[in-house]
Amino acid sequence: MAGVMVVPAQAEDIFDILARNDAVGRAAAPDFVPYRHTVDVVVSGSKGDDVHDPLIAKLRIDPSQPPGERVTVLEQTEDARGEMEKALREMIEEIEDEDRTPAAQAQSFWCNPAGATPNPEDFTVLEETDAMARLRPTAERMVSLFMQTGDRDLDRKERSMAKKLSDRLEGELVYHKPSGRIQEAAFHITRPMTVLLIAKIREMRMEQGCSIAPNGHPYVSRFSMDVQVTALGKNITNVMELSVSDLELIEAAPEG
Repeated sequence: MAGVMVVPAQAEDIFDILARNDAVGRAAAPDFVPYRHTVDVVVSGSKGDDVHDPLIAKLRIDPSQPPGERVTVLEQTEDARGEMEKALREMIEEIEDEDRTPAAQAQSFWCNPAGATPNPEDFTVLEETDAMARLRPTAERMVSLFMQTGDRDLDRKERSMAKKLSDRLEGELVYHKPSGRIQEAAFHITRPMTVLLIAKIREMRMEQGCSIAPNGHPYVSRFSMDVQVTALGKNITNVMELSVSDLELIEAAPEG
C-alpha cells in the first residue's frame, strides 16, 4: 500500500537467545558426564636453556567407574622427562581423586556449565553478527569462569588468587548464533603476578574450543594452558594441550 514503510524485524541479540534457551532448560548441561571419551595429551616445556621433549599420551576415560579405575593409558611417550611426566601424573590423579564427584567431573567437561549463562549485567558485547557474538565478562565473572568456581564460597587460597587475577585477567567468550551455543573461550593475564616469594607468573594463557556432544550440549573438545614462570632465577615454561574425542554413551548415570 502506497505511503506505508515496511520495517524489517530486528534480529534477536545474543542475550535474548541465551535467555530463551535458559527458560526452556536448554542451557543446562547434565551435572555428570554421560560419555566415555578419549583424551589426547601433549605436555611440553623448558627450564632455562633446557628445552624438554614433549610427552605425548592417549587416555581413555570412563567417568562412571570408581576412583582408581577411571583412566586407562592407551599410549604414552617412553622415557619422558620428570616435569612432563609429573604434569601427566597430576592430571590423572585429579581425575582419579575419590573426592571428584560426578558434578565435579562435569564442571570441567562441559563448556560454560549451568549457572554461568551470560547476561547484560555481567557481559559486554564486543562484536555481534548474524552468525556469532563475542562477549567480554566483567572482572568478577571473568575470574570465576577462569577459576571454575561458579557461585560457591572461595577458600583462603582461592580468594588470594582471585584478588590477584581481578585486575590482571582479560578474556572473552564466542557464541554461535542463532543456537546460542558457546564455541570458544580464551583468557590471559595482562601483566606478571607473584604467586610465591620465589616465583612469578610472567605469562599465562588459557584457550578452549567447544564441540557439540550427541545430547546437544557443548563440551570442551580442545583445551590449552600455557604458563611461563620465573623461579629461582630461571625462566620456566609449561604447556599442556588436550583434545577430547570418541564420545561413547554410558547407559546408566553415575551415582554420587
